[in-house]
Amino acid sequence: MRAPVLLALLLILAAGSVVAEDTTNATAGTVELGVLPHETVEFDGHTLVLAWQNTTDVEQVKEYIPLGQKLNHWTMLASIRQFPALADVKQVVGAMVNQLKKQYPQSPIAILEQPESGDVIIDFVVWPPDASFVEFNVFRYQKNPQGGLVAEQYALREYQNPEAFLKGLRPLRERLVNLMASEGLQFVSADKPDETADESAVEPSDD
Repeated sequence: MRAPVLLALLLILAAGSVVAEDTTNATAGTVELGVLPHETVEFDGHTLVLAWQNTTDVEQVKEYIPLGQKLNHWTMLASIRQFPALADVKQVVGAMVNQLKKQYPQSPIAILEQPESGDVIIDFVVWPPDASFVEFNVFRYQKNPQGGLVAEQYALREYQNPEAFLKGLRPLRERLVNLMASEGLQFVSADKPDETADESAVEPSDD
């Protein structure tokens, strides 16, 4: 495995959507509300607003959560990740599966390959050691026409009743996987924030 692939996967698994603790990238304090551009994505009938973004030598990432939710305590999260130096979708997904199995050996994982487009969908469930929440993730990896790879992600967290969430996950999982495969995240850009939206409603973490 090439080092950039492993590093990219470690960044994903350390991100705000696949974690062993209830925290996000944004807890590092690098985000200043009012500085971020007003961007939203839509998925499964929900609109999420840009809450954190970062660029490194390995990836460019943007994360979106619902208005009114905190960066370290969300119920829905979407992300768009670009990996300019990567080119092999199957290699990245295979490495991600291996890393997930090491970090979360009990995590159920499923892969859907789309031969016509070359896209690969991976979905899985993870939870922290204290089982304070359960998290479902679905990623779509695809080649970027401008070069490199792009990963789209949608994640759900359940804090109040994780057991019930898991019992009812099958139909929800099927719908979200099919939606990610057929449409993916719908990106929306606006020059000005919605005047009816309270920008401060995307709250920083308590840390």
